[in-house]
Amino acid sequence: MLISRDRLVQFGCLIALASILIPSRPSKAQVADTKAQKAIQAVLDAQVLAWNHGDIEAFMAGYQRSPDLIYIGNDKVVRGWQGLLDSYRQRFKAPGGVEMGTLELSEEAIIMLGKDAAVVWGKFTVSTVDGKRRGGLYTLAMHKLPEGWRTVYDRTSTAQQ
Repeated sequence: MLISRDRLVQFGCLIALASILIPSRPSKAQVADTKAQKAIQAVLDAQVLAWNHGDIEAFMAGYQRSPDLIYIGNDKVVRGWQGLLDSYRQRFKAPGGVEMGTLELSEEAIIMLGKDAAVVWGKFTVSTVDGKRRGGLYTLAMHKLPEGWRTVYDRTSTAQQ
């Protein structure tokens, strides 16, 4: 039995359409990635909330509490969790320090590198009560530790406003 060319084309189109319309079951790896991405997002959301309440210590809970932590800003490198905490306190809590303001993260992307490692990048904006805004880009390397997902490397660049 010969199948006409037109019938073959119709059959091919039907198969293509079915593959688009019929949802496939996600693999175990995709489910694990989604679960990890949600856990990472929860860490970031908690940090935003802490920042917006002026709570630097709670914000720092999203970082690995280790001397191996690295933060790189526009013009400085800060090593270690305590060093970063001290830097934030000096910049935002010291008399005459910069106002912390309201933090917003946007254009976030969470890229899983494995079951216990991810890269997160996006834009941040901080708005202050006097209407000033500062912001820039960030890239985080995050690692799943016994206490949960934590940032182990932070590269944040602030754009001139």
